[in-house]
Amino acid sequence: LHSFPTRRSSDLYSIGAPLVLAIIFSAAFLRGRGPDGHVFSMALPVAVVYALLGFTQFFYNNLGAEGAGIQIYFLSPTPIRTVLLAKNLFQSALFLLVAMLAGVLTSLRLGTPDPAMVAATAAWLIFALPSNLAAGNVFSLTMPFRINPGRIGKQRGSQSNALLSMLVQLGVIGIGAAVFAICWFVGNMWLAVPVFLALAAGAVYAWLRVLGNVDAMANSRRDSLISTLMKTE
Repeated sequence: LHSFPTRRSSDLYSIGAPLVLAIIFSAAFLRGRGPDGHVFSMALPVAVVYALLGFTQFFYNNLGAEGAGIQIYFLSPTPIRTVLLAKNLFQSALFLLVAMLAGVLTSLRLGTPDPAMVAATAAWLIFALPSNLAAGNVFSLTMPFRINPGRIGKQRGSQSNALLSMLVQLGVIGIGAAVFAICWFVGNMWLAVPVFLALAAGAVYAWLRVLGNVDAMANSRRDSLISTLMKTE
């Protein structure tokens, strides 16, 4: 990818911040150990949720670091769909790595979680990831903003992108929390697995539909994308 070298600092930030949060929150659960010596059983999915939140900008503005290179995509015979698919696969691999590391760190500090909780958390990830990728591709084309790799923590992005992406994140997390709560109430966490897998099928379908339409979306917003991403501050 054209932007790969320029995104290293952003990628490192995306990896580091969620892992730091996982350590902090696992320590909080450790201090909250109950009288029976057990910690809150939802610690694993909560740690993974914080790993997901660290990827919001990474998912929802995946053309932001292209700068002048955005013109190459419109001149190249390679479809925008292929470009975004490659970015999505890289984002997925990076996110799953961070989620796995967050889960391992949490397990090392709090002990091995219940197998049903591990399976339910993994099934939720299978639903959450394509949901974010689908929404992220749409937002990246309709509400992009330029990323300056040297000012990751200081620059201002699109407020509409930030607000709507957070609403999507809250929706995905809220659905997960509702399913976990219902299964917790009925006393069978294994029920969450087929529910999340059914939701994941719908999310994958939506992601594929979005990928099928990104070329038309990008071409219809070509001038806006070029002017926004090439804009100097």
